[in-house]
Amino acid sequence: MLSLVALVILGCLSKDAWSCTCGPRHPQTVYCDSPVVFRAKFIAQKDCVEREQWTTYEVKATKIFKAPKDVDDIQFVYSPKIESMCGYQHPSGNKSEEFLVAGTLVDNKVYITSCSFVAPWAALTMGQKRGFLQVYAKHCDCQIKQCFTMPCEVDSGLQCLWTDPLMSRKSPYANHQAVNLACIIQSKDLCTWSSLKSRIYATTTASNRSKAQ
Repeated sequence: MLSLVALVILGCLSKDAWSCTCGPRHPQTVYCDSPVVFRAKFIAQKDCVEREQWTTYEVKATKIFKAPKDVDDIQFVYSPKIESMCGYQHPSGNKSEEFLVAGTLVDNKVYITSCSFVAPWAALTMGQKRGFLQVYAKHCDCQIKQCFTMPCEVDSGLQCLWTDPLMSRKSPYANHQAVNLACIIQSKDLCTWSSLKSRIYATTTASNRSKAQ
């Protein structure tokens, strides 16, 4: 187990220095590449009993989007304490706030780092929420290729070119493709960007209002 965890952590580290560097990923890539994705409230934080220099976060999972069949609940999440090992520091003291968490799974234990996708659920757009809830899982055969410098192009019809990192120095998660689009299977050998704008929320809201009346 220790060697596997070491690989998880070392994968976050720069080759040139013992410091944590993280590259951006489209939310769909986050979902498809992560062994476990869930929504949870962070209840408590304490030192890890099993290993020094690790933190244990007690969480209350409110919805599991993706996990192996034998994982039906998530109660704890583990992360290094040391910043150079990509240690995650939870930013909120609000125990009722829900977070979208994408982590690594080793021996049925969930590990996260500062490179992991951990975001307040309320901060995600309706399109991104729909992606995690309904869309991304169906289209993991598609590949999102990152573009950092021009020129860049796809290598196959199953790739969608992600150019958000070119558009702004701000977080690419807030740019057009990450917010509004998913890379969708159109045919056996073709994936294309498609809008995540959904009528489901408007329909659900209207239905709820109707029932309330």
